[in-house]
Amino acid sequence: MQSILIIVFSLIQVLCQDKLLIVQAIWRHGARNPYYCNYECNLNVAKGDSAQLTPTGMRQQYVLGKWLRQRYIIDTPFLTPTFNENQIYIESSDFNRTLQSANCNLQGMYPEGPNVIHFVDQNLSLLLPPNKGAFTPPGIGDNALPNKIQLIPIHTKQKEIDYALAMSCPNGPDIVAQNLQTNLYKEVNEASAKLYKDFNEQLKLTGDNQVNDFINLSNYRDTLICNRYNGDKMPEDLKTETLQQIDDIANLAFSLEKFQTPEQVKLYSTPYFKQVIDRFDTFLNGTSNIKYYGSSSHDSTILATLSGLNLTSAQCQADVYLQKNLTQENCITKYVEFAYNIIFELYNNSITGPYVKVLYNGEYMPLCSSGDQTCKYSTLRSKLMAQQVDYQRECGIVQDNEILVYEETPVWVLTFFIIFLLLLVAGLGIIIIIKKKLAELE
Repeated sequence: MQSILIIVFSLIQVLCQDKLLIVQAIWRHGARNPYYCNYECNLNVAKGDSAQLTPTGMRQQYVLGKWLRQRYIIDTPFLTPTFNENQIYIESSDFNRTLQSANCNLQGMYPEGPNVIHFVDQNLSLLLPPNKGAFTPPGIGDNALPNKIQLIPIHTKQKEIDYALAMSCPNGPDIVAQNLQTNLYKEVNEASAKLYKDFNEQLKLTGDNQVNDFINLSNYRDTLICNRYNGDKMPEDLKTETLQQIDDIANLAFSLEKFQTPEQVKLYSTPYFKQVIDRFDTFLNGTSNIKYYGSSSHDSTILATLSGLNLTSAQCQADVYLQKNLTQENCITKYVEFAYNIIFELYNNSITGPYVKVLYNGEYMPLCSSGDQTCKYSTLRSKLMAQQVDYQRECGIVQDNEILVYEETPVWVLTFFIIFLLLLVAGLGIIIIIKKKLAELE
């Protein structure tokens, strides 16, 4: 009897095993050089590489790619060990730092590229271009590329029409201007007066150069955090506790600036959430076989996604900072630093159906209900769909169909069309003249 029960329970375990179906990962690019010319900016200007990915950032993304390989290829045979274009799709916003980050990430995820066909000596010329003097470098062997490098396609689109990853929104500056006038912003700003005073004194800032609000402080913080990551000079008199206070408030400052209200969170999270849902849906209904999507993006995209998942908000962070009663259960207060990442995993349970788990920097996050790290896909889908807004309308994006057609139509077609119109007009003119002459003769 006991053996029968063991067999029955074993069968139930096998039948109820959860299967990972599809993964969608999104990460912030790796460490870069500073945006702003505020501290030691002459050094940055001399480099000529404002906001570009640095070697530190390359290493961060390479290691993240190795982590993804360990999780989805080695520990769990979810993806094949070598690149398979039928399994993965990689995209990036159209910035050098995100495109390079995607490349570095993929070098870690797929470190070994393919071999070329092993030709006999008389056919080795097939491996060369037609250029005179071209030759195969020594030591490359049968590797397609030196060191067996694997190159993987990275898809992108123009910044102006990239709503999901670059969050292009013409009305964005107006939203920021409104947010800087709210009572919440003013309250937090006033509570930070001593921090501004300490920072100004320690950096010896005077006159118009003094910091007196979050925006200016965030600009300095951007430079200092980049310097820390890249081993560049830091202000000698800046105290460790002051820098820590700036770090502690960085996420709140960004949230107050761009994602202060629930309506703004819905707006900015709509494009990426729509993409997540569409890709899960197409896999479940069998119209796509892609199992892994990787998206190389920005801190704003990650923070909008976290806010849309109700894992943080400007209000809850302000409550923490102002030491008020916290009204939101989940409240991430740490800034979205370089290479921070979110991963959506869609599983299927043979009994209960598909469900989702979300990781933030490798740790599962609570979803849907209090403390629960799993959420039925239908529930999460309904929740995210209910948050969606008309992004283009809310952002003031004007779709000029004539311009779009012009941009997408080949030149020869337009030329032919113009010539046709000219001939048509000329023909009509000739007909009118002939009719007039005939009328005069009559």
